[in-house]
Amino acid sequence: MSGHSSSPAATDPEPPEDQSPATIEDLFADLRELPGYREESETRAEVHDVKQLLVEAHERGLIDSGVRDLTRRDAAEAFVGSVIFASPLLVEDGIFDIADYLFEFTLAGVPVFLIVNTLFVFLMTYALIEWTGQDQEETAVLFGVVPIRMIVVLTISFAVATLLMTVWGRVGGWESPIEAIARINVLWTVGSLGAALGDIVSNNEPRPAVVQREHVEATAASGTQSSLDVVTVEELPESVRQMSDGELVDALHEQFDDLELAVSDAANREAVHQIRTETIQATLDNTFGDRIQKYTSRDIAEAFVGSVVFAIPFLVEDGVFEIADFFLSFQIGIFPVFFLVNAAFVLVMILALVYWAGPQDVQVNRPIFGLIPRRLVGIAAVSFLTAAALMTMWGRVDNWQDPVVALARISVVWTVASFGASLGDILPGESSGADINDEIATLGESRAMGDDGENRDG
Repeated sequence: MSGHSSSPAATDPEPPEDQSPATIEDLFADLRELPGYREESETRAEVHDVKQLLVEAHERGLIDSGVRDLTRRDAAEAFVGSVIFASPLLVEDGIFDIADYLFEFTLAGVPVFLIVNTLFVFLMTYALIEWTGQDQEETAVLFGVVPIRMIVVLTISFAVATLLMTVWGRVGGWESPIEAIARINVLWTVGSLGAALGDIVSNNEPRPAVVQREHVEATAASGTQSSLDVVTVEELPESVRQMSDGELVDALHEQFDDLELAVSDAANREAVHQIRTETIQATLDNTFGDRIQKYTSRDIAEAFVGSVVFAIPFLVEDGVFEIADFFLSFQIGIFPVFFLVNAAFVLVMILALVYWAGPQDVQVNRPIFGLIPRRLVGIAAVSFLTAAALMTMWGRVDNWQDPVVALARISVVWTVASFGASLGDILPGESSGADINDEIATLGESRAMGDDGENRDG
């Protein structure tokens, strides 16, 4: 690799706010499409040197991948996560009450809430795997749609719940299989949550080898493949492996300078400059990406998952009923004072966790009416609706016979659910995808265009 003065990063144009950082696959594809890549040996040699540095940056986690492999380690993490989450609930008698409700509430003999809870487990697991964090595709899918990771997580967590409930004598010796399944279903809800989190949260996942696979397949399809078309981790020079992160970024700049000199005309050099900009932005995003500005649909999904994580342990606690009664016991006029004070406390805590004392630098961007943070409203609404749905489905609000009492009980669980929703939203950092305001605007424009077409056709 020849050395040239590196181009300062400050001269690189800023990408649009809603544009996600380029993945390693994106960068490989852009390099492969450079004019002259196939015909000019010097260009191919320089591209090969750039790809070596990109692979090393990918191995260090400085550049993300757009895909995710399923490994045996993922199964082990799912097992450990399900055990950790499920074990504390084994000693809670509230599991029996909830299981009885899931099984006994029927329509035409069908246990509605038992089925709904099972579907909820599937949805929650899918949301954790597919909707939260960064946008990555699973390499292992069933029928081209269902992630095998989801099947593994659900299977392991159900097996763990069944084994623990049986060994700890919480299913009555399987004298009533339906009753046993209902109890296991309750524990499975928590165990699947732990299994999914144990799988996806780990920071020690091996980097997917799709970079090499995708590139080999593409070059093989084109009918021209040489040693310069394939880059593997094993072939990386020792000098590259020994670079610090800062030296690696500087080396990328220098190598892009060499590539710009190797290409034939100004248009090609502009293409190289664009790839350089995407590369440096991707490395900066992973190194210094602690600022959150956008509010996306993925943030809503993360808030939902976080609220479930924090809410479920409280669903089996009868102390929730006592606290709810206390909320309603002291009133001034028709206003339950402690109920309202707790609601205000929840909103203040969301603000504190997200904007004032949280682990991320979260910016107030495009507030509602120019004043109310969208993230505050989203977290409060998602966590409340999640708490209400879970409390209803698990029979903890007496079928809403007294709506005021039901709301008081929900507000207790909402308190802790809002903490989980806040952390679930912001801990993963800036989510990929377009800002939700832009998505809504795009949807409105699409509908307007459709209406115009119908009117013209009519």
